[in-house]
Amino acid sequence: MLKKSFYVATWGLAAAMTAGAAQADGFRTYLSIVGSSSLAPFSEAVSDRITKSGKIKQPKLESTGTGGGFALFCEGVGMEHPDVVNAGRRIHAKELDACQRNGVGNVVEIKIGYDGVVLADAQKGAALTELSRKDLYLALAKQIIDPNCKDKCDTLVPNPYKTWKQVNPALPDSKIEVYGPPVSASIRDTYGDLVMGTGCAAYPQIAKQSRSEAEFKRLCYSVREDGAYIEDTDENRAGAVLTNPNAVGLFTYTWLKRHSERLKPLSIEGVVPTDDSIVSQRYPIASGMYFYVKKAHVERVPGLPQYLAEFTGDKAWGDKGYLLAAGLIPMPKEERARYAADAKALTPLLSLDPAVQAAQPKPVLPEEPARPVKPAQPAKAAKPSQPTKSTKPAKAAK
Repeated sequence: MLKKSFYVATWGLAAAMTAGAAQADGFRTYLSIVGSSSLAPFSEAVSDRITKSGKIKQPKLESTGTGGGFALFCEGVGMEHPDVVNAGRRIHAKELDACQRNGVGNVVEIKIGYDGVVLADAQKGAALTELSRKDLYLALAKQIIDPNCKDKCDTLVPNPYKTWKQVNPALPDSKIEVYGPPVSASIRDTYGDLVMGTGCAAYPQIAKQSRSEAEFKRLCYSVREDGAYIEDTDENRAGAVLTNPNAVGLFTYTWLKRHSERLKPLSIEGVVPTDDSIVSQRYPIASGMYFYVKKAHVERVPGLPQYLAEFTGDKAWGDKGYLLAAGLIPMPKEERARYAADAKALTPLLSLDPAVQAAQPKPVLPEEPARPVKPAQPAKAAKPSQPTKSTKPAKAAK
């Protein structure tokens, strides 16, 4: 019990000491969270726990998409900027650079679990059962190598494919209609890196045309705009898939798990998305889920220390934690311990290069105070013995 109390007290000390001053100085009295809608159910569950007592105000949670969330988060330090950004992928180097340029130098990275990008159709749909990343690239890329060249030229043309069978003769002769999220969603970043980039790599002549990484991404990651890819919300995408026999939807795995009675995932390169295949990274489009915190805000925003402590505790994200009911795929115990330690120490993410990050000095955490030993109670004085009644002397024999 003492250990638990100390852990929460360690996180809450700064907030408790500065809450009054923060109010007087015009600081915010609530936690501001932006970013991926995929993590919103987890943030809401944690927020509900820490606000039960009424001592902490309900955090403000805005679903801005991962890219939009990072843009807001990295604008600067101060109460007009968010404290936390939820991300369905890891922060990109250019985003970390933007943070550092704007004075957001001490960003704490917390990985919370795993997710994946899935293609799904209706439970009764049977047109598509399995796809490869090359199939998906050829079906959705805005431009592809001219099919008439038979891979012998480097001419890019607008994507001419109308059916899956044109993409791959082994696929059904059905119209290509993929309903997906807008470009600001983290799922699009993951899809770009793990699907479009991988599929495009099968055509080295495209890489030869690219003079920079940005140009490679423009050529390979751009999705067609001729009606084969339709942007919409999660629910509208699901509705389209259920009513259109040709439609396939692009979702996060955690979202699909909550709607598995209506939709079923497609196999990608022979691997069906499951908790195990995603955690083990066998599923080709698996990714991590993260949130990022401004260290400079921890001592200024009431509720932020408690939010960190609650989220990174096993009762929330552990193997039997309450976040599993919201769809979280937990990390292995060792990985949870590492990120929980980073959260407690507020270890800043200085670089995405593992060698550079590992070289930074590890902060020394305060040791838990020893359990106070109660002073020995003085021994109670023994009660004085009661005097015994005197015995009358025996009468002398006559």
